[in-house]
Amino acid sequence: GPELGADSIAAGEIASLVAFAGVLVFMALSYGWFGMIANVALILNVAMLFGLLSAIGATLTLPGIAGIVLTIGMAVDANVLVFERIREELKNKRGPARAIDLGYEKALSAIIDANITTFLTAGILFIMGSGPVRGFAVTLFIGIVMSMYTSLFVGRLVFDICERKQWMQKLKMMNTVGKTNWDFLSKKSIAATVSLALILVGVGALVSRGEDNLD
Repeated sequence: GPELGADSIAAGEIASLVAFAGVLVFMALSYGWFGMIANVALILNVAMLFGLLSAIGATLTLPGIAGIVLTIGMAVDANVLVFERIREELKNKRGPARAIDLGYEKALSAIIDANITTFLTAGILFIMGSGPVRGFAVTLFIGIVMSMYTSLFVGRLVFDICERKQWMQKLKMMNTVGKTNWDFLSKKSIAATVSLALILVGVGALVSRGEDNLD
């Protein structure tokens, strides 16, 4: 809550800005011009979120900052789902305009599912929680609505404008990661062994500290 002090809030703001900048760079490097369009929608998302929080007189606390960061992640997640679908359609020799139509169409159900489940979680936190927890829930509520709007409508609007201006053929989607069909299951034994070792180290550290040090 606000009693944490200005230094804690400032540290949270700096961390959020660094993370936000990192996300913008990642999207631009991963998807080229498509990523730049997503960045425009993402910046608008954050601006609208802060504008609405300011309009209702909300106090920016550390849980509120966490809600904003989670909103950024969900907005990026929606764009990644759409862009990967578009990339698949482009590989299937679809035209850019048709690939974008199919990309949004096929990714819509996954995006709605993710946002509805998060919305329900935020509702439970608001009803059951109090103070900073409710602040987090309110920020998350607003962020979900803003991210859905900017991801599904603003981004699509920019693509439609590009299509009318006949810029679609000039828009290229970068393929930074070439091979994506990695055989993760072949490394299951290594992953299970490392995970088990880390769990045992954690349990051992917990036991060795003793109950007195946990208070």
